[in-house]
Amino acid sequence: MIKTQNSKLKTQNSKLKTQNNSVYSAKGKKFLAFLSCLFVLPFCLAFLSCFFLSLNAKEENGSVFGRERSIQVSVLSNVDWTDTGLDIEDGQEIYFRASGGISLQRGNPMAYCDPDGYPLQTFQQPIQDKNIGALIGKVYLLISVEVDEETGEEIRNELIELFYIGSENRVTMPMKGHLFLGVNENVVADNAGEFKVTIYLSEKNGNEKQSLVRLNR
Repeated sequence: MIKTQNSKLKTQNSKLKTQNNSVYSAKGKKFLAFLSCLFVLPFCLAFLSCFFLSLNAKEENGSVFGRERSIQVSVLSNVDWTDTGLDIEDGQEIYFRASGGISLQRGNPMAYCDPDGYPLQTFQQPIQDKNIGALIGKVYLLISVEVDEETGEEIRNELIELFYIGSENRVTMPMKGHLFLGVNENVVADNAGEFKVTIYLSEKNGNEKQSLVRLNR
């Protein structure tokens, strides 16, 4: 009888050892899997980071029109308009990408905005339905210059078209003329900062005029 009980105890102990070994084995596998994840995860994250950085680099440096050239312009916030040095054609497509930030009131950190502007529209801005301080463009065309015979005052007959840009925009030029960039505000003397703007110009076959005249400053 005692031998039978001992045999049963040995059998139970053997089963317990087998179960414990199974538990330890399962825990060991989970622990090894956890360590593997810890080891592999940084490499996966690094790979994904490099992948997305390469995508961003391609988007930043890649083609916009298929064939194009680009120029960089610094748009000061405390001047009315910045001359890009570009003469453009009616219907010409131009792609703009802007960065940086400005203050609409020098010394006031609450008046800061990026190229999309400060979320406020007023009557004291060139384009009234867009955010104040946003990056905008102007096409200017001088038609003629006349002189008033009585006063001797010079009268300039000119056409002006304004358009919104923001931080990134593809714009069809509203008319032929000279291209200027500025901020969407009429009172600019107390502003500070600048926007950095990259202008992409399509280069197509044919006689399309896209002259680049850089002004000596």
